[in-house]
Amino acid sequence: MINLNWEELCEAIGDYAKIRHYFLNKKTGEILILSDYMSEAAKNEIKKRVKGSQFSDYVLIPTMESRDGYRLMEEFIEKSADEKLKSQLTESLSTEAPFKNFKEIVYNHPEERKHWIEFREQKLLQRAKDWLKQIGVPV
Repeated sequence: MINLNWEELCEAIGDYAKIRHYFLNKKTGEILILSDYMSEAAKNEIKKRVKGSQFSDYVLIPTMESRDGYRLMEEFIEKSADEKLKSQLTESLSTEAPFKNFKEIVYNHPEERKHWIEFREQKLLQRAKDWLKQIGVPV
């Protein structure tokens, strides 16, 4: 079993911004980040490390698509017990900035915020475990 930082892996999987690419070393558990905002020298260093390793050591970590994040919010809303809040959250998804508006509403309700964070973490952790199994990394 590899030494894996689960929080870092889940953060990578949950990143749907598409300005970063994450690579997992299947032997060591190391995660490398290649960002559009890095200097060319830093980008080249990461690329060298990935390409310089044995071909199968590093794998690209699949990040979520924004539609996956949207589905996650929909699923969370379905589980909400507060009908008024459920209605507000549902409405937030039909706005021009659904992610921002959803988070704004959730973060203004401390108990719901806690539930959202726990729910999202659980879903990302399960997604990470499923992916690791798929690529043959024991979890």
